[in-house]
Amino acid sequence: MPVNRWLSLKKDLMVVTAFQCFSLVFQLLPRRIVLILGKWIGNFSYIVFRRRRQIAMTNLNIAFAGKISDQEIQRICRKTFQGLGKNLAEFLQFPRLTNENIWNLVNVEGKENLDAALSQGKGAIIFAPHFGNWELTGLVTGVLIPNRIKAIVFELRNERLNQLVWKYRQHLSAELIPKRKAIRRTILALKQNCAIGFFADQDAGGSGVFVDFFGKPASAVRSPMILALKTGAPILFSVCIRQPNDQHLVKIYEPFDIKISDSFEYDVQYNTERLLKILENEIRCYPDQWLWLHNRWKTQPS
Repeated sequence: MPVNRWLSLKKDLMVVTAFQCFSLVFQLLPRRIVLILGKWIGNFSYIVFRRRRQIAMTNLNIAFAGKISDQEIQRICRKTFQGLGKNLAEFLQFPRLTNENIWNLVNVEGKENLDAALSQGKGAIIFAPHFGNWELTGLVTGVLIPNRIKAIVFELRNERLNQLVWKYRQHLSAELIPKRKAIRRTILALKQNCAIGFFADQDAGGSGVFVDFFGKPASAVRSPMILALKTGAPILFSVCIRQPNDQHLVKIYEPFDIKISDSFEYDVQYNTERLLKILENEIRCYPDQWLWLHNRWKTQPS
């Protein structure tokens, strides 16, 4: 075995072992202590991961330049890291959650909107951003509509870690679909009147559609809107918001009113932009809860 391959496997094994150890410890601790540890992890990450901190600060300046002070941008950036640390801590406790006790942590607003969408018999497409503790969204939806929620996700390079993370994400009946196998399985799921979740708020590279996002062009994933236009399945926006007491509110919006013209490509661009305006409004209300660490405006029109 090549040395580089051996070192890579050894590193992957160390990461998996660390994940398992931390998970075991966190599952034995009270949630209050776990959240304190999560906040510490966030503060530590804010100091150590300098590149991600710089990306977050750059993104915040793009979104809020001239509207809030530099001190406020730094405060939002640090709180974003703290929130991510809490997300990780809560994620490690997912195996403790059940269909009953999850409601001690989460309230849902708009379940009737999901029910109304599925009542049409065409399935439903859920647009869920990396906001608050977004990992909870899949678990909550899995309890609301058992065995009828599937989510499109990227696989992690570390195969063993990927298996563990997927086990946690699928804990309460949600099913994950690898991005590389998504098309056929997604269409089949919609025909079976299931809901499909997309975390589609990140940079889509050259294959995306350009939309206005905080006043600057951003490459957006086009597949959720294409799927909605092609299949007639209703599309809903859903967001998980961390509350001041560290409870969570999952909001499910009414089915999105898609505008249709005589140009399919225009419809994809226009409606995707309208969808992201909903996200933009949520970010303005809770600026420290979105994933600013991702290089959102990396891809620009040529």
